[in-house]
Amino acid sequence: MVFAHQKYLSGAAEYLLFMWQMEDLVRAVNFDIDALDGFITTLTQDESQQLEERKWFQELIKDMKSEKIEKRGHLTALEEILAELTYLHQTLLKVWKDADYIQMYEAARPNLEEYIRRSKGVSQNEVELCLHALYGLLVLRLRRESISSDTESAMNTFSQMLASLSGHFFKMKQGDQKAALN
Repeated sequence: MVFAHQKYLSGAAEYLLFMWQMEDLVRAVNFDIDALDGFITTLTQDESQQLEERKWFQELIKDMKSEKIEKRGHLTALEEILAELTYLHQTLLKVWKDADYIQMYEAARPNLEEYIRRSKGVSQNEVELCLHALYGLLVLRLRRESISSDTESAMNTFSQMLASLSGHFFKMKQGDQKAALN
C-alpha cells in the first residue's frame, strides 16, 4: 500500500498535511524523481514497495506539472478535500449542532481568532487556518526551532478539532450520513 494511502486512511487532515509536505518536497528537489530515492527508502525497506512509492511520486510530479503548481498551490484533489472538510465543519456547527464538535471548536476559537489576527486575515476559512497553522508547526519542528508552550497549546486545540472533523469525514465517506448525529 502506498504510504499516502495509509495517511488518507488515518485521517483527512493528516493526509492533507502529508500531501502538502510531499508537494513541497517535490518542489524542493526541482521535480527530480532520482533525488527522491533516498527519501523513498525511509518509507519502506521492501524493494517492490519502493518501486510502488517511486511510481506514486512520478504520478505526483506529473499531476503537479499538468496543474501548473510547480511554484505554489495544491493539487485540485486536495483542494476538493479541503472544501469538503470546510463544508462538513459548517454542517457540524450549524446544522447538526454536534455538541462534542462544538466543544472542540469553542476551545480552538480563541486561538483561531489570534491566528487570523497574526496572519493579517489572509484567510477566514477556519479549517484551512488550522491546517496552515499545523503545517507551520511541522516546519518549525523539522527545523528544530523552539516552540512556546502557548503555541503548543493552541496547536493542540487545532489538532483535536481537525481529528474530530476527520473522523466525521471518514464516516461520511463510508456512507454514514447520520455519523455526526451519534
